[in-house]
Amino acid sequence: MNMQQSGIQADDDLVFRRICALLDPLNKKGVKLTRDVDLVADLEVDSVSVLDIVMDIEDHYDISIPVNTISETMTIGQLVDAIHAIKGQQG
Repeated sequence: MNMQQSGIQADDDLVFRRICALLDPLNKKGVKLTRDVDLVADLEVDSVSVLDIVMDIEDHYDISIPVNTISETMTIGQLVDAIHAIKGQQG
């Protein structure tokens, strides 16, 4: 069964997997991680943990994610999409 949604690039999948790997230790309730999972509401991730994840992603991809983008990001999918948009602009 192909779990990739249409329109997702292979690279997108790598970013998604990296975010999931970073979120996994914070996933105390064992929520199935999908693009629709809300970081705060579903995973109860606090803002400090979100910033830690963002800093890891910034270092890994050598990008800078604007604070307003972080504050507007609710779901894993939105975070993945934001990273790709920024990679496209800065890369």
